[in-house]
Amino acid sequence: MNILITGASRGIGLATAKQLLAKGHSVGLFDIDSAELERAITDKVLNKANQESRIVTGHLDVTQPDPWDEAIQKMVDAFGGIDTLINNAGVLVSGALPTTDLDKQLSLIDINCKGVLIGCYKLAPYLADSENGKIINLSSASAIYGQSEVAPYAASKFFVRGLTEGLNIEYAELGIKVIDVMPLWVKSDMTKDLHVTSIDRLGINLTVDDVAKTICKLTCRPNSKISGTHFPVGMPAKILQGLSQVSPDPLMRFINSKIGTK
Repeated sequence: MNILITGASRGIGLATAKQLLAKGHSVGLFDIDSAELERAITDKVLNKANQESRIVTGHLDVTQPDPWDEAIQKMVDAFGGIDTLINNAGVLVSGALPTTDLDKQLSLIDINCKGVLIGCYKLAPYLADSENGKIINLSSASAIYGQSEVAPYAASKFFVRGLTEGLNIEYAELGIKVIDVMPLWVKSDMTKDLHVTSIDRLGINLTVDDVAKTICKLTCRPNSKISGTHFPVGMPAKILQGLSQVSPDPLMRFINSKIGTK
């Protein structure tokens, strides 16, 4: 299969690329940080795949439509088509909303929301040509119920969740499966210096490889074998997702306030 991954220079994106390449797939790694991406492909697994012409890389600002066309063309030129889009690029800003930098919060919305939307829009015609065309969006357990101290981030993941649900229905007639993964906190560069109460209470129990393993399984699974839309990663996320299906809003608010507020 031919897989396009955004935000692929580090973290979950890079870990996912390594696992997919190790299984023999062809991968396009795209990121806004070109220098970091160049360093990433010196990894042993990536270097071997690069020598086998199973890798393309490129600069991609996911918030702008035109660079997407260039990334897609690179994939088509190198591999002949695209089977899966992994919308992984994202950022996180923490803190009470009035005390955080507004420009950073607006940039977060651009990357986490606009970037995912453009990807879903641009890739649809190409994925429709694939036997198992699919889009895997990176959502979050924060999309189960809004989280304090990361409210805009949680809201952006609600957007991803809603878009995934709508396109899961809309794109079915194109033969494209649209799903998302919903991890809780993941040990990565994004959370390295993060100070959030819910991390103090719950800890960070997932690695980027844990999330990549779920993404890899879903990527490789035939669309006919995927019945769900949302895929929580890790036991806490699975419990919260399960509770959200049966618990009234006041109870979910109480649980989240206990987890996420001092």
